[in-house]
Amino acid sequence: IILKDALWRTVGKGKRIFTGHANGKITINIREADDDVREQLRVDLNEAQRTLVGHFHHEIGHYYWQLLVKGVWLKHFTSVFGDHENPSYADALEQYYASGPLKHWQQHYVSAYATMHPWEDFAETFATYLDMVSVLHTAMYQQGNQATLYIRTAEFDDMITAYKRLGILLNEMNRTLGLMDFLPEIFNPTVINKARFIHKLVRSAQNGNPSN
Repeated sequence: IILKDALWRTVGKGKRIFTGHANGKITINIREADDDVREQLRVDLNEAQRTLVGHFHHEIGHYYWQLLVKGVWLKHFTSVFGDHENPSYADALEQYYASGPLKHWQQHYVSAYATMHPWEDFAETFATYLDMVSVLHTAMYQQGNQATLYIRTAEFDDMITAYKRLGILLNEMNRTLGLMDFLPEIFNPTVINKARFIHKLVRSAQNGNPSN
């Protein structure tokens, strides 16, 4: 669905507030805390999920691109996500809202919005990676002494396998109650490769080694 005047949606009287980031300062439009408003936006934008936590995860991804990708990781980033300078972000944004996401985007992207520009692809994939880590971390503590996957040291492939298995279970639980899928993303080979890049990036920073 292509929204009319989608770039500048009216958010009520007074100053317009947009969700975004500026050098690590994340701003969230407080109206998104209203379930009715947030759900209407989710439907209008044809999104599988829309949450305040999801917004934070996405915007944090943009910030960590600035912190970690610039420099030695930039060439590797371009090889995985594409050239962030061509087209420009402004041109890509306008094109996205004029024409919508790329056809068959599920084969190569984690979300429709990720098709807009490499920066958004990175942020959407980063947010999905944070979701995975958070869910697996919670599941690990719920298992207690029986836990076999420790997030700080786990191999990426083991994390993906565990997340897929857990996602299928939770999706079926939600469907049993008539709820939306807990894990709507499709982890195709391209998305897994992008998430693997982010895993390496995060682990490298965690270990104090900026090289790729």
